[in-house]
Amino acid sequence: MSSISRKLLYISAGVLFLLVLLALVAWAYLDSEAFKHRIEQSASRTLGMEVKVDGPAGIQLVPTPGLRLEDVNVRNGGTEWFNASSLDLRVRIIPLLRGEIVLSGFDLDKPDLELMRDEEGNLNFIPEPRPDDPDDPQPFNIRRFGIRDARVSFTDQISGERIVAENCDWSGEDFEFKPEGSNSSETNMPEFQGNLTCGKVVYSELEVTELQVELSVQERRILINQMTGRLLDGHLNAQMESDLSESTPNHSLEIDLADFRIERFIETFYDEQGAEGSATFTAQLNFSGKVPSEMVASMNGRANLSGTELILYGMDLDEELDQYESTQRFNLVDVAAFFVAGPGGLAITRGYGFASLFVDAGEQTHIGVLFSEWEISDGIAHARDVALSTEENRLALSGALDFANSRFRDMKVAVVDVESCAIVEQDIYGDFDDPEVDSPNFLVVLTGPLLDAVERGLDLLFDTDCDPFYTGRVEHP
Repeated sequence: MSSISRKLLYISAGVLFLLVLLALVAWAYLDSEAFKHRIEQSASRTLGMEVKVDGPAGIQLVPTPGLRLEDVNVRNGGTEWFNASSLDLRVRIIPLLRGEIVLSGFDLDKPDLELMRDEEGNLNFIPEPRPDDPDDPQPFNIRRFGIRDARVSFTDQISGERIVAENCDWSGEDFEFKPEGSNSSETNMPEFQGNLTCGKVVYSELEVTELQVELSVQERRILINQMTGRLLDGHLNAQMESDLSESTPNHSLEIDLADFRIERFIETFYDEQGAEGSATFTAQLNFSGKVPSEMVASMNGRANLSGTELILYGMDLDEELDQYESTQRFNLVDVAAFFVAGPGGLAITRGYGFASLFVDAGEQTHIGVLFSEWEISDGIAHARDVALSTEENRLALSGALDFANSRFRDMKVAVVDVESCAIVEQDIYGDFDDPEVDSPNFLVVLTGPLLDAVERGLDLLFDTDCDPFYTGRVEHP
């Protein structure tokens, strides 16, 4: 570069610097209260809700020009659903030289969002359409944004579900919002990509910690590329995609919860310890709908629960089974609950009392292998390979869980022999909330201990054939 070109570059840079400095000085002498009022009016008009800045407003010159607003609140229909400790707005320099204020980014500090869907399906953070809305509202975009130490809660009054996220940080870029005109039948979604971390997320009785999410929204499609965290002391990995571009949203979910603690799962719903050991749960699901009932009824996919070297407290299962015909002090269904607790655990644990299973009698059962594989079709989970083995016995389950109608379907639990024939079985049916459990059905008249029949098999004892009750991968001990 020649010396003349270098001097011209220096002069141009100096002139630009002086212009920016003059613009910032002029801006700094503006009436901040009047400017705050303009911000409130502009934001209220854009969002269609009441935006108030109850704290002071101040001009910032470094590191980039902007405005700091404190104690920011947003109300919709008189109900406040958003407040933040502070909001830093950054502006673009070139438009500022022309006297225009164009946002380039923002930072929110300690926002608190109370989101809700009422019994009529209305969302408190979505404004009602207004007759004075422009038919062609102007889009706006933000290059970068940051949110620190956020708390977000969402309450669905239709389903009664509630989710709360705390200590969340969210950073992203290329935020663009294209509001629909007043003639549009639906509210458009912003587009962005970013990263989210949360110290804790609580949904129902379950709590996820150390949550990290990579997500993006493009053309009404929400994509969670990767989600990691800690759940029930296990390692959570998940991916999810939701397509909201159609009238009926479509969703897909893949989840892997590795080495979670069985005792933490049980303690979530009971005060007793119940069991001990680690297991792994995986699922691949596809579903559609706007509300949980629609999603459950349309669910398809598969789910698996597996574990080894587990301890079941409260009983010696092998001893009980050896004396089962004479004592019958427990239900096979009680024990089945332990391994049905994969895809059906939440529904069943709430509906059927397993207090007898968790009574501390100073006894325990060693479970060598636990496997629970389910195929899900239109909201019904069909048992494909569900069994466990103790030191001396093997229990298996067949049937289905109808989540769409909250009912058991043809569910049977059986003690199976070495040839996989059922020696004794028990049925459970009816509603999840109030199931009916039949008395145990001995398929043969035993002439000796149950364990003898299990170990030798019906074919050897009674010279009879049977249709195998279980043909899965859990081998007889």
